[in-house]
Amino acid sequence: MQISKIHLQNFKRFSDLTIDLTSCPNLPKLVLLIGANGSGKSAVFDAFEMVSQNNEKYNLLKKKSLNYYIKKIDSVCKINIEFQKNKFINSEFTINSGGNIGSNIDLTSTSFYGRSAIRYLPRLTKTSIGNSIDIASNFDKPEYYIDTDNRFENDLDILIKAVIDQTISGVFEPGSQEFEKVKDFLKKINDALPRIFGEESSISLKFIKPVTPADGKPIDLIFEKGNSEISYNLLSSGEKEIINILFNLFARTPYYQDTIYFFDELDAHLHTSLQFNLIKEVVENWIPTNCQIWTATHSLGFIQYAKSINDAAIIDFDSFDFDKEITLIPENNSEIFEIAVPKNILMSMFTDKRKIFCEGNNALLYNSIGILNSIFLGEHNKNSVFSRIEQEPEIEGIIDRDFLSEDEKKELEKKYSNLFILDYYCFENYLYHPDNLAEVYEGFDKILYIKTIEAEKNKETDNILRKLDANRNSYIFFNRNIIINNVESFSKIKLLLESNDFEKYYKVFSMKKRGDLCKIHSLNESKLVKTEWFKSKIKEIIK
Repeated sequence: MQISKIHLQNFKRFSDLTIDLTSCPNLPKLVLLIGANGSGKSAVFDAFEMVSQNNEKYNLLKKKSLNYYIKKIDSVCKINIEFQKNKFINSEFTINSGGNIGSNIDLTSTSFYGRSAIRYLPRLTKTSIGNSIDIASNFDKPEYYIDTDNRFENDLDILIKAVIDQTISGVFEPGSQEFEKVKDFLKKINDALPRIFGEESSISLKFIKPVTPADGKPIDLIFEKGNSEISYNLLSSGEKEIINILFNLFARTPYYQDTIYFFDELDAHLHTSLQFNLIKEVVENWIPTNCQIWTATHSLGFIQYAKSINDAAIIDFDSFDFDKEITLIPENNSEIFEIAVPKNILMSMFTDKRKIFCEGNNALLYNSIGILNSIFLGEHNKNSVFSRIEQEPEIEGIIDRDFLSEDEKKELEKKYSNLFILDYYCFENYLYHPDNLAEVYEGFDKILYIKTIEAEKNKETDNILRKLDANRNSYIFFNRNIIINNVESFSKIKLLLESNDFEKYYKVFSMKKRGDLCKIHSLNESKLVKTEWFKSKIKEIIK
């Protein structure tokens, strides 16, 4: 199950909000809701909760006051959710008459599964086992997503019951069904923990065993950390959050295989270095294939992960007036980077580093290269990068070449020693260069790929030339007569574009949104920027 569009009317703080994911090439598996505190991210999860009530709870809800959900009591509240393949949920609520729901999907108690932000359990207190509710019905979820989420100890009940026949010495009985179930869990959890904390990290955990309650003492979980065995109660807040999430998913995902998962502040209590690893682990190894995960977050690591994969969307809630009609679509530029760490703070934090401004969302990928003593910061486009380096000579900028001739490129770089211009049309030309792809994908057919690009270029040349003058006139360098847009340069670009020499036309032929030409099903940009070929080309430009 995957959501394509949400429409909320008169719901919580929203007068008329639409979240539209249909511009994504494929519906994303991961959806990040980012923005300042109070911007409305968590209210989306309340909408999920409203439409996911099973019949019994839903009827009870009708009898309660809906003041918590409805913005204006004299108006109808609507929640409309569209899914892939033209499936939908339409809900309407009023303050007096409760609500009604229309749906052409099989809306069950497993259609949505959410965790509130208040799920931290500082210590284990459960002194008996075998009394947990039917987790398949999810009756232990919080009534509202501002309430405490107490499901962790019920999840433990599932695990502890599997080892009820352990011996007095605490050793599981080999060969028993309970032993095999716990062994499977031990493998899954202990495969995940090093990926989150680091393979060689001295702080990495290993889960050893659960301990059943006895003599009035509560249940416990025993971990290995370094050379010590420690109780769950002695773990840090961040470690407990990770254990809480993973144990919960282990217990619940078997029942939620075609589901919208939603987590409020999945990054709570986590150090920055663990945020990227946790969301990667959850998305790639714990959420079932047919499902979609939504999370509200302030995490820089989550944003970085979402920008590194193809099936993620980032929705920015910041700085909108939700008393008006608003449509939010996935963000495509790195301005969202500032939601986690404002740019002025980054500048002050890295006074000892070389600061290089670049276009759009390229900053995250440039930074993943790991160029020594350098940090890349995103600006909206080439004109804003140029304006910044012009005003602040102590910083540097790198921009796409676009339709600049070789002479124009050299002239600009001579006038501005802190400006670097790519040799190829744009950043993507480096990512999708045949030499770069060949370094990552074994058996890649470079000759066929170049022929495919050439055919695409020849097909589009006339259209590109018709728009060439208009495109060049938008450059700040020409608008301000820093360099002159002349006929001679236009002719030189035309000759490059019409050439059948790959290294000539590739300089002025855009590879933006052309990754599909290489016939590789899933391009991993985070790998493509870490090749020796890519690093050497970028280092050569900014040396």
